[in-house]
Amino acid sequence: MADPESYAVTFKRVLAQYLEDQGLGAYRSDGSVYLATERGIYTNGPTTPTATGSDNCIVLTWLKPDPDGRANMLYRVQVYSRIKGNTIAAENLAGAITKALDQKANIPAGEHVAWVELVSELLVTADTSGRCGTFQTFTFQGRRPQ
Repeated sequence: MADPESYAVTFKRVLAQYLEDQGLGAYRSDGSVYLATERGIYTNGPTTPTATGSDNCIVLTWLKPDPDGRANMLYRVQVYSRIKGNTIAAENLAGAITKALDQKANIPAGEHVAWVELVSELLVTADTSGRCGTFQTFTFQGRRPQ
């Protein structure tokens, strides 16, 4: 018998599907390999993908949630976006992620989130492979899972 899925895993998977629905990348819930032409959305953060063709990706990392009273919780997810190109390309990708998430209600759907806010952002300059990126941390204000 398999272990039950944690709320963190469920939340990241639903968030990845939402980001795909917004046209920000492709999410393969079955774990199959992404095509080199796709922007893969990974839910196994903080592990950064190293496979060929993963120069353009989004990685979701669950951070420690903070209780907000007896019934509420502040969930935190770090979104690392990486793209081959310059810092302008990285900022544009981060801007699209911000537009999809920041100051929105009920995202991701079905997870009892009332409000989402961007709380921090850090631009990462190019690595030796010419990939720039951004680390963004979002808080999801919601109810504790039942």
